[in-house]
Amino acid sequence: MKNTNIEETIRRYSAGELKLEDANARLRAEGAPFHLDPHHNDLTPEEILHTTAGETPAEANGWGLLDTGTGTLDKVEVRDGKLANMDCGEMAAICIIGGKDYKVNGDTLTE
Repeated sequence: MKNTNIEETIRRYSAGELKLEDANARLRAEGAPFHLDPHHNDLTPEEILHTTAGETPAEANGWGLLDTGTGTLDKVEVRDGKLANMDCGEMAAICIIGGKDYKVNGDTLTE
């Protein structure tokens, strides 16, 4: 993602500051080439409530969105700064969780 308004919209959605419908309206207004699918990207209020980003990537726990540059975002679970049940290998990826975004190295969130 290169548009800072799009990035900020996704961060705010991941932090529970925007509902999915409101985030999609903002993404449309910014001309984003994607939208958040309520059946694929929906972060429930309970998931957001139990998500923490912490001071370091290792403290991130809960649910976020994974951007691998394919034009879609995938909902992912993070436990102690690691992607649960997923490994991105050498692929460049960013995990947006709790209003913060982290680079992903394999299955580990980094600065």
